[in-house]
Amino acid sequence: MSPPGSLVIARAAAFGQLVGLVLPAHDEPAALDSLDAELHDEERALAAGLALPRRVTFVGGRVALRRALRAVGCAEAPIASTPRGAPALPSGYAGSIAHKPAIAVALAAAASADVTLGIDVEPERAPRVDISGRVLTPAERARVAALGSEAARTRELLVAFAAKEAIYKALDPWLGRYVSFQEVEIARAADGGLGAMFARRAGEPAFAIELLEETLAGHVLVTARVRRHEP
Repeated sequence: MSPPGSLVIARAAAFGQLVGLVLPAHDEPAALDSLDAELHDEERALAAGLALPRRVTFVGGRVALRRALRAVGCAEAPIASTPRGAPALPSGYAGSIAHKPAIAVALAAAASADVTLGIDVEPERAPRVDISGRVLTPAERARVAALGSEAARTRELLVAFAAKEAIYKALDPWLGRYVSFQEVEIARAADGGLGAMFARRAGEPAFAIELLEETLAGHVLVTARVRRHEP
């Protein structure tokens, strides 16, 4: 992977501006300080109270999101946190952050109040423990099991996991509740694209969910765009 702090991606994508950064290791304070310099004072104060591993991902995520917001015309401003821990974005913009120890990614776009975004990134390797029973619905388990190779089954599991995480982030501003893995089901269209069904509860709004997947620096990356509409 590239040196800490360097870009692995910065481009306009279908759902908005996508930015990814290589994160410094915990023993690379100079690289972390370089990213830290891009924070506003308020963000730096939030980061200062975090344990080092969490501080690295917080700083990297905020820097990636700021760069993505800047690219879509959002004025510079501190990115605070909502009570549920998501980035608090200015009115007229949607965005999301994800990170793993080696990488932080962000997606941002100018958007109406009815549109939210989600993003997730997962290392493209088999999980240390089997998570399929927790993550996949019965229909998803059958679909994944029918794939022809262990590598294909592992990737499809990771795609489903990342897709659900991205969807949860996009749904959270409206629902403000925990959404279980069993409430969202990921499917493959005939053309290979991703689709999703959300089992909303009584009284909750209806949503149109769009998903895109790609591979990024040895990771599975999934982005989600969710639009609220009347049922």
